[in-house]
Amino acid sequence: MQFLDISLLYIFTHLTRRISDFFRHWYVDGFFRFVDWALSGLERLDKRFAVRITAKNWLQPLYQDYTVIGYVWGFIFRTIRIFVGLSVYLAFILFALTLFICWAAFPVLVIYQILSNLR
Repeated sequence: MQFLDISLLYIFTHLTRRISDFFRHWYVDGFFRFVDWALSGLERLDKRFAVRITAKNWLQPLYQDYTVIGYVWGFIFRTIRIFVGLSVYLAFILFALTLFICWAAFPVLVIYQILSNLR
């Protein structure tokens, strides 16, 4: 009887440790990997749209053309580029947030489906 109690205790502690390891790996480690992926995606987008640099040079003339036309075209093109870049950044952030919420909800959904099928 003593051996059976120790075996059941070992199985229970090992099972709970493995389950907690899974959730720590899924949520903690996965969260940091996901944040790293999202930030690198935003950095790649920033190489394409360069919103901060464009905003810094917003009122500068386009292509060093210091005429009125250069200032007007620079203002127009840079304003459009800033709005398009910010829109793309926002769309990427919303996509990444939606993806993260679905990813985080997946184990909970699986556990719910398992428990609801046991009834």
